Amino acid sequence: MRPARVPSLTGVRAFAALSVYFHHSNPFPKSSFLHSLAQEGYVGVTVFFVLSGFLITWNYADTLRTFEERKRFYLLRFARIVPLYWGLLMGLYLLQWLLKTNDTAPVSEQLFNFSFLKGFIPGSVFSGIPQSWSLTVEMGFYALAPLWISWMAERRWPAVVVLYCFFVCGLFSVYKNHLTFGSFYTIFGRFFEFGAGIFAALWVRQPKKSSGFRFKTLTSSAGGAGLVIAYVLAVHRWHFSAFYTEWLLYNFLLPIVVGFGLVGLLTEKTFLSSLLSSPLAQWMGKSSYAFYLIHLGPVAIGVQRYVSDNSLVRLILLWAMAYALYRWVERPLYRLAVEYSRKGAKV
Repeated sequence: MRPARVPSLTGVRAFAALSVYFHHSNPFPKSSFLHSLAQEGYVGVTVFFVLSGFLITWNYADTLRTFEERKRFYLLRFARIVPLYWGLLMGLYLLQWLLKTNDTAPVSEQLFNFSFLKGFIPGSVFSGIPQSWSLTVEMGFYALAPLWISWMAERRWPAVVVLYCFFVCGLFSVYKNHLTFGSFYTIFGRFFEFGAGIFAALWVRQPKKSSGFRFKTLTSSAGGAGLVIAYVLAVHRWHFSAFYTEWLLYNFLLPIVVGFGLVGLLTEKTFLSSLLSSPLAQWMGKSSYAFYLIHLGPVAIGVQRYVSDNSLVRLILLWAMAYALYRWVERPLYRLAVEYSRKGAKV
């Protein structure tokens, strides 16, 4: 029987959030190789996107067929993402208004942030909560997920090819003058990551196929580390084109490796799966979304300015605050949405 919850995948969320934190708060000397590696911590976003495609497929592949099932899916996704984000965004704008700073965002920009449209606009992508650009990409995936997953599950590959052609054509037509932006900050450039997650989840739901190769976790871990090191060497030492190297490694090869690794975590018992299932990893993973939203921006600036400039101390304090937000804001609101959706299903 397929387990409803896989602890090791919750731990993967902690790893991804931690990677992004070290990208934004690099503690290593700038001239060191470790600094260059930490700078690539934004691979955590790739992990998040592949994991999102994987988990949505794992949990909903059999329950997205009717209108009511899809309506419940959208309600739960809204409850998971939106309330905490809106609350923090309102807090940011209220703070700007109270301090009467020159950074107060215009109304149009605020609307772009609340509506998740900012991620489509190069000039607004880092406004508000800077890292929330990824939520626009995530929302784009949620909108398409029911059709996307059903097409791949039913092996309707022509439909999937048409969908992928739509993404590519959208990238080169909408963002022809901002190709780097479109490739790395919009659903038009990041679609393959979600697709890799969907495919991996559908593969692991067929035990005979997914159990044929051993050492998936070890192979994918080594492969992922190798790709990151290869990128650092190629760009910083051998001076390859950053755009083409990043697109090849991070937008194409790394999603395949991450998806393969997620299959390994579900089908193999390893030291890594045990580590990611540990109480600390679960605590961090459950609150990783809240941590992602506050690790960069006014909350992080306040901790750095008034408490400690030490990156480790800030990491601990920010994650403690994130867990508080998860426990007393994010989780209760999500449970209310779950209860509401159940009552609606009984009517």
